[in-house]
Amino acid sequence: MLNGRMSSPANSPDIFIIGGGPAGLATAILAAQRGLRVAVADHDHFPVDKACGEGLMPDTLAAMRRLGITVSRSEAGPFRGIRFHGADRMTSVEAEFAQGFGLGIRRTVLHTKLVERAAGLGVALLWGRRVTLAGGGQVLCEGQLVHCKWVIGADGEASPFRRWAGLERTRYEQIRFAARQHFRMAPWTDLVEVYWARDCQIVVAPIASEELCIAVTSRSPSLRFREALSQAPALASRLRNWCALDRMRGARAALRRLRRVCHGRFALVGDASGSVDPLTGEGIGLAFTQAAALVEAIKHNDLQSYQAAHDRIGQAPRLMSRLMLMMDAHPHLRQRALRILAAEPSLFSRLVNVNAGELALSKFGVSHALRLGWRMLAPGWEF
Repeated sequence: MLNGRMSSPANSPDIFIIGGGPAGLATAILAAQRGLRVAVADHDHFPVDKACGEGLMPDTLAAMRRLGITVSRSEAGPFRGIRFHGADRMTSVEAEFAQGFGLGIRRTVLHTKLVERAAGLGVALLWGRRVTLAGGGQVLCEGQLVHCKWVIGADGEASPFRRWAGLERTRYEQIRFAARQHFRMAPWTDLVEVYWARDCQIVVAPIASEELCIAVTSRSPSLRFREALSQAPALASRLRNWCALDRMRGARAALRRLRRVCHGRFALVGDASGSVDPLTGEGIGLAFTQAAALVEAIKHNDLQSYQAAHDRIGQAPRLMSRLMLMMDAHPHLRQRALRILAAEPSLFSRLVNVNAGELALSKFGVSHALRLGWRMLAPGWEF
């Protein structure tokens, strides 16, 4: 059922989820697998697209398999690791994932797979439905009162549910802006490439045998796509004869940590519950892991355990986000960091695999962290 009616399973579920993106659908799938009745409502119509880098790290693919979803290589573009390019066109460093590979996949393809899996498990999917958040903790869908034990906000970075549930207070946040577009071009490498330009970072990910996703992230909302590419001459030269396949999509991109992600019978998941910088590539993977923790907490009738798990799950991606933002904000430190990583590729490999969920943050090693920090900050340190 891709477009459920307001029947009993829809307006009297165990869990009512507001937002039908990857976070909401993953929560619905995992809950349905545990025998719970679930309804998902979204004001958009299926399928839902969104500005996104579209690269799935190895840990995200593992989480998808636990959801019962597989992606064939014919539907996506595999990549074996990450490569950073400096703006000087001379410094670059790359690392492979310790195990497995990542996949670049169109957001609409991923969304379709999640929707089909949820529908197959009996989740009520309510597309194009207006959800009203009223006083006294009441939730209405198309004007009808929803009777449920749990209400989950999965309505994205600008979540209205977050404000309504009184969970808006933040520990910190930094806002950037992202734009994404697809191009008809064969990938020239089986790595995801990140170009560190003067005012932005440009990520190039393969998503098919003849298709690329290019995403630009910047502190400036007015930076034009072509202007961004002009700051990465090596990339611009490859794209001289580009053929855009769609219009550009833009979105706010936030690093945000909330003080609380649950209260009473209300909880947040995905970007609604806080977000990491898009350069980590971990937004969807983080949402899938949060969804599993949330469903486990619901099954034990203990949302406080979800709060603790949420804090723990986000630790490594938040740390990587802060490192990326520091490199973005301070050109001198950025160039120094890239030179250090190029000279010691094992450091970059460890960072990549911590970020990809293949190396625990606790296993990164204090000596490695101290060495990287000292060399980045020590005055006069050069090669």
